Parts: sequence; structure tokens; C-alpha cells
Amino acid sequence: MIDSRIFWVRYMNATGGMRQRLALLGASDNSTAQLLLEQHKGTVVVDLWQAPAWLTAIWHFVAPLVRRQWPYDQLAEFFHNLGIMLKSGLPIDSALHELAKDIAHPGIRRFALDMHASVAAGNALSVSLAQYEHQIPMAVRALVGIGEQSGDLDRTLIESGQHIKRIQRIRQDVGKALIYPAFAFGTLLATVIFWIYYVLPELSRMFLQMGAKLPSYTVATMNVIKAMQTHMNTTFWFGAAMAVVGVALLLRSARVRYQIFYVLYRLPISGLLIKSSSLAFITEYMALLIRAGIPLTESLKILTANVKNPFYARKLEQIRDGVNRGNPLSLEMGRSGVFPAMVVRLVSVGEQTGTLDAQLQLLADDYRQRLEHVISSLAEILKPALILVAGVFFILVVVIFLLPVYQLISQVMAK
Repeated sequence: MIDSRIFWVRYMNATGGMRQRLALLGASDNSTAQLLLEQHKGTVVVDLWQAPAWLTAIWHFVAPLVRRQWPYDQLAEFFHNLGIMLKSGLPIDSALHELAKDIAHPGIRRFALDMHASVAAGNALSVSLAQYEHQIPMAVRALVGIGEQSGDLDRTLIESGQHIKRIQRIRQDVGKALIYPAFAFGTLLATVIFWIYYVLPELSRMFLQMGAKLPSYTVATMNVIKAMQTHMNTTFWFGAAMAVVGVALLLRSARVRYQIFYVLYRLPISGLLIKSSSLAFITEYMALLIRAGIPLTESLKILTANVKNPFYARKLEQIRDGVNRGNPLSLEMGRSGVFPAMVVRLVSVGEQTGTLDAQLQLLADDYRQRLEHVISSLAEILKPALILVAGVFFILVVVIFLLPVYQLISQVMAK
């Protein structure tokens, strides 16, 4: 695997103009980096300087925080089209060059050009993909490597495209499950903030000006609102912003993220969504890797690195340790306590009959359908719950503030 390094390069482009930029390249020395850069049409490297290793390390730490993920549908189309072009007999460097011409997304187009330059320089495609490890799934990189070794690269590229599309559908389903509650919660929160900052303070001032005798709970609420307004200054908001940054950094800790996902796994609604999506993802990944001929222990290693849920990742690591000791996969999955009996049983059947990949694909299809059903059910469950929360808030507002207003109006009308 190539180490990615940062280089500062000054070069002459096709029109003769001088340009300079920072470039992240899959090279560990200046000569290889220059060769990669000069593979681009019309580029002549004038000067090249390799950044210190610590700067590259900082970049690898910061980049995931600011990098936007490429569209999965366009990435899947790239691998699919590349496989089709290779199947037709076109050389891989020519196929990459032709593909780059038709790609609209700037990031994927630059990726295609970099792959063309690296392959034209004599590197294997699987090795060249290493410099884009944050954008290209590890399973795809492993499939490309298997395809190169077996001489079946066109098939594995097409299968990689299909795999990316299936993973995209799983992520889209999870995203759809979160859109409605996120939108509803955001709207409710905005409404609450509007009432607390604008409507309720005006009512409080009106009560004070009229010298009205108010219920104790109304007076207590007015004091809380006054205290909030007093402390809502610039220092408070700066502290809140720093707290948000601190939480974001804290969430990068594997231990903290594990505890959060462990709690969410145990809760009823979030646990149902996590179980359904994780099982769909895991079975899909394992079916793909085993069908490609990757050894079981290596497949588990790749799967563990790609699972974003640290709770399931730890369980998969424990399963891999057990398989390395010679235990069957089904036995270790049963011991983990997170895989249903049906999954364990079908995996056991697959191990005994030599059809493990087919059994896992059957489970993947089933859990994708279950995930769609869970998402549609969650939407129906959350609607009345959010309406109930909003109703409780407005009832409290009516009881604490609007009823005293009504009483004041009644007193004025009586006089």
C-alpha cells in the first residue's frame, strides 16, 4: 500500500502558464511524485518539495472533518463503466482517460485522472486507489486487488459498482428514517425558542406594568425567563460554541462513541433502527467479500474497518478473534449476542454446504426489505409522539401565561 504524502509543486500547464499548488500523492519520494504529476497531459514539473511527515499526519486528521463524500451513484457508475470498458477489450489506461472526459463531478473527474496517471506510470489500480482511502470503500479496493490477481478485473469492477449502489440504498433508507424526526424536532425547537425569547418576555412585561397579581407558577416561570435573558450574552454564546466543538472532538474518541452506540442499541426505537441497518450492511458486505474469494478472516478484518457503528465493530473484532482460533463463524456469531438466531442458523447451513456467500446474500436481501418496513413504521410511530410533545408545551404556555391574560381581561371588562 502506497503512503500518501503532501507535495508542493510548481509546474507549467498546457498553455505555458506557471502554476503552483499543494498535491496529495500516492508516492513516498520526489521522483515517483514527479512521474505521477507529469502523466497529466501537458504538465511539466519545474519544482517539487515534499512536506514534512507531521504536516501529512495533520492533513489526514483534519481532512475527514472537512471532506465532502462523493455522490455514491456517480462513484458506482464510474466503476461499472470502467468494468464494461475493460470487458470490451479496452486497455485500462485508455479506459480511465476516456472515462475522465465524461465525468461531471470535479472530485471524481480528478480521481479518474489521478488513476490514469498512476496506472500509466506502472502502478496497479488497487495500489493507486490507496491514496483515496477516505472516498473508496475498503471492500472495493480489496475486490479490485482480487480481480487483478485473478485476471478477472472487469467482473470485479462491475460487481464493485453494484455493491456501492446497494450500500447507497441502505444509507438512503437510514437517512429517510431520520429526516422526518429531525425536521419536526427542529421546527418544534425553533417555535419554543421564538416563544421564550419574544412572546413570553412581552407577556411578562405586560404583567409587570399592570401590577397584576399572578399565580406562583407564572411568577416562577417569569423569573426563569428573566434569568435566561440576563445570561444570554456574548460570553454565553461563545462558551456554547466551544462546548459544541469540545463535544465534536470528544465524539472522535472510540470509547465515547462505543458507549453512545451501546446506549442507543439498548433503547427501543433507536435500537430497532440500528439493528436493522447494521445487519443489512454487515450481511451485504460479507456476501460480497466471500463471493469474491477473499478469506474469511480477511473479510472480517475489512468488514470491521468499514462498519461505522463501533458497537458492532467491536463484536465483529471478537468474532474474528474466535475464527482465527479455528472456531466456526456461526458459533462466534451466536456467542456475540447481537445476531438473531435466523442469521446464525443460515450461516451455519452455508458453512456446512459451502454456500456461505449465497446464504449471506439471502440474508442481505431480507434485511434490506426489513429496513424499509422499519423505516415506514418508525415514521408512523414518531408522528403522534412529536404531536404529543408539541401539545404538552403549548398546554403549559396556555396554563402559565394565557390563562392569567384571560383573567386580567375579564377583570378589566367587569370594571
